[in-house]
Amino acid sequence: MIGTIKLPKLLIFVAFILNLGRAAIQLIIPEKVAAITSINLGDGNEAINLAVATCITLFLLAIGEFVGGLVSTYITLIARALISKDFRKVVTKKTFRLRAQDIEAQNPKEFISRITADTEFVGEFLIDLLVNEIPRLYFVISTIIKVSQMGNAYLVLGFILVIPVIVIGSLWSGSVSYNALNRLQASIAKLTAILAEKVNNIETIKAYNKTEDEISSGYTAIDEMRNAQKKNTWAVAFNTLISNILFIIPMVIIMLMGATQLLNGGVSREQFITYFGLGITYQTYIAAHLTLWVLWKRAQGATKRVRQILHLEEDCGGELQNLKDDRIEFRNVSFSYGDRTILSDVSFSIEKGSKTAIVGKSGSGKSTILNLIERFYRPEKGSIFLGGEDIERYEILSYRANCAYLPQNAPGFSGKIRDMLIYGTGQSFSDERLYEILDKVGMRETVEVMGGLDYEVGTNAIKLSGGQRQRLAVARMLLKDSEMVLADECTSALDLAGSIKIASLIDEYAAGKTRIIVAHNLATIKDADKIIVIDSGKVSDVGTHEELMKRCAVYQSLLRGEEGNAS
Repeated sequence: MIGTIKLPKLLIFVAFILNLGRAAIQLIIPEKVAAITSINLGDGNEAINLAVATCITLFLLAIGEFVGGLVSTYITLIARALISKDFRKVVTKKTFRLRAQDIEAQNPKEFISRITADTEFVGEFLIDLLVNEIPRLYFVISTIIKVSQMGNAYLVLGFILVIPVIVIGSLWSGSVSYNALNRLQASIAKLTAILAEKVNNIETIKAYNKTEDEISSGYTAIDEMRNAQKKNTWAVAFNTLISNILFIIPMVIIMLMGATQLLNGGVSREQFITYFGLGITYQTYIAAHLTLWVLWKRAQGATKRVRQILHLEEDCGGELQNLKDDRIEFRNVSFSYGDRTILSDVSFSIEKGSKTAIVGKSGSGKSTILNLIERFYRPEKGSIFLGGEDIERYEILSYRANCAYLPQNAPGFSGKIRDMLIYGTGQSFSDERLYEILDKVGMRETVEVMGGLDYEVGTNAIKLSGGQRQRLAVARMLLKDSEMVLADECTSALDLAGSIKIASLIDEYAAGKTRIIVAHNLATIKDADKIIVIDSGKVSDVGTHEELMKRCAVYQSLLRGEEGNAS
């Protein structure tokens, strides 16, 4: 994961040097304090001058340590923010490049939590490791060397005994923190997903009088998160307790060892002061490994969750740049959602420049065929060919640039009507051109009443009706001017007259282009060059409207159902 971001190396290096300098100062200060105690002021002016010089040195060292710590903390916070930002960019970029089927399988709403909280944990651990760990080790090792040079093995033993006490506490505390944070992050992700889903479907909830039930459902998720927070709070409290214990016990060990040797004459008073002064900072640095361990356990869980995203295959393609605008062919294609088979051994062909309709009952696999052609999904078995080449061999951006896709329920984004019209076209258009297109799809007058092309449509284009969003999607398709049109029941939000008008407009625009249309209104596709009838994930029949009327029972059933609905 570190290799995926650009580390703020200069900031990390400066903070590292400052922390290393602080560690060096902290090694000197106890010796200077001990040196003052050894000065006999009664020896005259020379002793007094030495004491004053030592005090000034101590003061400057203390100021240097304070300023260095302040600057280092500030730089570290900036570096950590930059690392977290880069991690978020990497995860965001990866998320948008995933295949649609992988995003759906992972519950895309939970990605919000992955992008925000989990990346923060990783950055926090990384900066502590790079900036603080080596200065800690430097101080610890240097301290043991200094104490060993005093020639008293008991003093060294006191410092060594401190280590297992702190390590055991750190391991125990880190394990508790890891489990508590995992539960908390899972509950936050779940609550985020629930709220995002319910808010997006607020009209349906109100229409079916499910408001109170959904409030209860939200409360349940909030209670689960609260329980996870309580456990995490206990974990934090436990860590605080362990930190305090890890401060007291090592201090007692160091004090007892030093005091015993001082009373026995094993060390001088100056050595004892140096030993005790080093011991205070020594045990603090050892205890700091508790923090590093907790951060590591946090980052471990966060990294695992982020890695699940980063290891998914990206929505990319092969090396072929030049598309062959030619025949499309399905060869024994099968596809499933989990354990549910959607398409089974499907084979058919679509000629260049033809109008091909795909019809069938709901859930028969019609939309999945378009998703496979658009490369939102990948066949589990079989292959799809364009101009004799497997479509997976084409570079994905140039491939999709060749397609104009009209979904069944046109989505909306926040912004202006102008933005919705030119979205994905890669071009800019004059107002006259945009109004001309709006006029063709029957939206000019509506847009003018709203206030024009700069009318703000609101979050998810909530200020527009489904039919208005659908007409704008058709207008966008007209502006894109691609060689292939994929329409997935694109007139489902319109009335019969509107459906026929839009279907005729698409035929006019796409004359001579390859058109693949999933239709719910069979009146709009009777003139198709080829109609593919899908039944239970298989090709039931292929032919023209007249041919299928004579021989295909499934097609006849669809027509009777449509006539019955019309009556």
